[in-house]
Amino acid sequence: MLVELQELDTRLAQLSHRFATLPEHKKISEVRGEEEKLEEQLDEIMIELKVLRQSQIDREAEVQGLEDKIAKSTSALYGGAITSPKDATAMQSEIESISRRQAILEDQIIELMEQIEPFALEEAEIEAQRRVGGEKLHHLEEQLAVAQAEIEVEQLAASTERAQIEERAGNDLVALYERNRTRMGDHTAVGRLVGTSCGACFLGISAVEIDRIRRLPSNEPSECPECGALLIR
Repeated sequence: MLVELQELDTRLAQLSHRFATLPEHKKISEVRGEEEKLEEQLDEIMIELKVLRQSQIDREAEVQGLEDKIAKSTSALYGGAITSPKDATAMQSEIESISRRQAILEDQIIELMEQIEPFALEEAEIEAQRRVGGEKLHHLEEQLAVAQAEIEVEQLAASTERAQIEERAGNDLVALYERNRTRMGDHTAVGRLVGTSCGACFLGISAVEIDRIRRLPSNEPSECPECGALLIR
């Protein structure tokens, strides 16, 4: 029974290792790393775009204000509100000055739009990559969940079987096994005596030790002189 317990504990340890080292873990980590890089790139682009777009908005607002001013002045000039030739000349000069300022601003807006375009294209490209990455991540997470569920089923079956063996073995034998497991650490705690070899470390045991072990009462535990594992005869 102790050998069966050891085999099941080994199996459970292997399943835990598999659970923690499923290939999907690494793939998910890689995809998330790519997402973080894209996020950093996008943040940098958005900073540039924010400045450029705000400049465009400010100039467009100023252009709108100038257009309103030109429309008001033109209405006053040709609507009969101004009768003095001097005032009319001054008003015309002001309209021309405002129009020149408007033309400068419109040229600046075009330049800003040209500067915005490559950033906007890069933004769209990164967003597309992020969508693809998000879909890939979702698919990998689904694969991981399926793989983990399969392992959990195996773990439950092994744990159930282990509990049944513990019940049949009894408290004293289980306690002996657990003490030896603690003492052996990561090494195999129990092994069968196969001929003259230890089933835990697979090393040969001297004839003198074999003879001594075989002379022990069947209920008296024996240890491998090489690795210290409990030997089941």
